[in-house]
Amino acid sequence: MKLSLIVALILLAFGILFALVCAIKGPRIADRIMAANMIGSFTIAAISILAVGMHENWLLDVSLIYCMISFLAVVVLTKIHIVEKDELKEEEENRDEFK
Repeated sequence: MKLSLIVALILLAFGILFALVCAIKGPRIADRIMAANMIGSFTIAAISILAVGMHENWLLDVSLIYCMISFLAVVVLTKIHIVEKDELKEEEENRDEFK
């Protein structure tokens, strides 16, 4: 049982590493937001696995709180991206009107 939990944690660590590379390298902001969401999901899974392996129920509460924070972060990043995109469209339309 312990060996399978350790293997799962190692696989999650590799997943976090690959998602971090994607977040840094991603060509679009949407790729970066998705990578941030993946990092949050992998972290929640790792905390949950640690809770099972260590027999600590309070870690499940921590993972639920982290889940809410991760969700809010993705929503805020997406909202910022949409607002910036709309502002760029407005600036472009204003430039076209003055030409």
